[in-house]
Amino acid sequence: MVKISQGEGGPVQFRHRMEGLTSLVQGHRHSFGNLTDLVIPEDGRHRHTFRGITTTADGHRHTYTGQTGLNIGTGPNHFHRFRIMTNVADGHRHIITGRTTGVIRLGTTVGHRLIIEKIERQRVK
Repeated sequence: MVKISQGEGGPVQFRHRMEGLTSLVQGHRHSFGNLTDLVIPEDGRHRHTFRGITTTADGHRHTYTGQTGLNIGTGPNHFHRFRIMTNVADGHRHIITGRTTGVIRLGTTVGHRLIIEKIERQRVK
């Protein structure tokens, strides 16, 4: 998370939203959704770190972590491409690929949307 400026009531941060569906593996896909984390400067451009957990499908879920590609464009409408593999779960992995949204402003006045999944505890017999 990068603090850019002080807004009313606290720091304002700028990030990108990432969301979509994983590749199809063993007959199923997972949804993913997260915000980028740290900014990594690189030769006058930058990339972001990110991490998340997919939704449950076929009785399991996957974690993932990675870095976006370098920024494409400049200013508030720039975006990043990404392509990574999830961790192994249930004997396989999925590819997560796509592009981020433009910059979104987080702080006391602007919210964001993430995938939130209800987790239920089930008894194993």
